[in-house]
Amino acid sequence: MPIREWLGVDGEPLPFKDDEEIKDFLLNAEVTKQEDIPVGVTNPIRMTLEKDGITAHAVYRYLEIVYPRVRLRGVGVRMNLKDSCKFEAAAYELSRMLGMDNVPPTVMRRIGRDPGTLQIWVYNAMMESERVEQEMNPPNWLAYMQQVQMMYLFDALIGNDDRTQENILVDKNWKLWLIDHTRAFYPRAKFQNLDQVFHVDRAFWEGLQALDRASLGDVLDDYLTSSEINKIMERREPLVELVQGLIDSRGEGAVLYDWVPPERQ
Repeated sequence: MPIREWLGVDGEPLPFKDDEEIKDFLLNAEVTKQEDIPVGVTNPIRMTLEKDGITAHAVYRYLEIVYPRVRLRGVGVRMNLKDSCKFEAAAYELSRMLGMDNVPPTVMRRIGRDPGTLQIWVYNAMMESERVEQEMNPPNWLAYMQQVQMMYLFDALIGNDDRTQENILVDKNWKLWLIDHTRAFYPRAKFQNLDQVFHVDRAFWEGLQALDRASLGDVLDDYLTSSEINKIMERREPLVELVQGLIDSRGEGAVLYDWVPPERQ
């Protein structure tokens, strides 16, 4: 998996070599400033973190609530919807098990009295809604749509049918970043847009096939209940059937591809 570049508050690249170094920074850096982010409904906070001469921003979410009944845009009425910051960390960890690199590194951390999640800040990116409004089109539509199709598969697996254009970021290299998963892992989430999946990243397909209950538990027990992890395995089965069906009908070479980041294409 390629090394990703992260920027500090001065716009210069941060010296992190891998996700483990980013997670260590998020867990141990001192919080020197907090600012409310006026976007979304989860009351996120932008934290300024400092450690060993490194200064970087991160998003802090501390939401933990269950809505007995709530209406979501484009989805309808939800009963007993859990809105949890823990799901952000769970989505990140699961994405890594699937060979994905477009969910920003996220850790659980208590700041003040509230336990929450810290997620490294993605710079030089716009929301998908801004891209559409400004009528900005990617130079390589195929590469862009391959990322969109992987998002559809990932959202189906994590029970996230509340994806909006505001929680998709597009960076300067036309890479998609998936954020704000606090309403994922809903047990009765509906599959969406799977009829638009034609190409599948080979690493994702191998990761999806390799998922089992034991490995999921090892990684996700700190974030999800046993029933929420079991639902991942339930949703995995039809997704495996979907991708295998595409391969059987169209051929492996027409379906699977080895992802090349947009900046390297």
